[in-house]
Amino acid sequence: MRVTRIKKLMISGISTITNNELEMSENGKIAGLWEEYFQKDIYKKTFDKAKSDFMYGVYSNYEFNETGNYKVTVGVEVTKPKNAIIIEDKKYLVFSKQGELPMIVTDLWEEIWEYFEKNSDYERAFEIDFEKFTDEDEIEIYVSIK
Repeated sequence: MRVTRIKKLMISGISTITNNELEMSENGKIAGLWEEYFQKDIYKKTFDKAKSDFMYGVYSNYEFNETGNYKVTVGVEVTKPKNAIIIEDKKYLVFSKQGELPMIVTDLWEEIWEYFEKNSDYERAFEIDFEKFTDEDEIEIYVSIK
């Protein structure tokens, strides 16, 4: 785990609105959003892609905290702000994990939730959080902090 500051990152893709209660049920939307992204070949339809091979899962527009609705976007880094989520000058706590996808994603989020329940060194900002898929079997999750 480390602290970092993102100066500017723009992500474009497809989105849906969900919440953690829904995601913990059989009606979760996030897995379907990833499937849709690949089935509809959204990557090829995305304009102004950056020279980055990383995939992103972005969590934004939090109603208030982990219990409210939020927007999830699956996408890639782009070079122009049109239709993009813009992360600018934000402070993050970065967690990483290696293992088999998609299990490492849920396992790492569980570790993050446990960390914030037991640790008061940092407070979540609930602004924009994101998953960065750095390899086939490796993920970094950036959690916005105050």
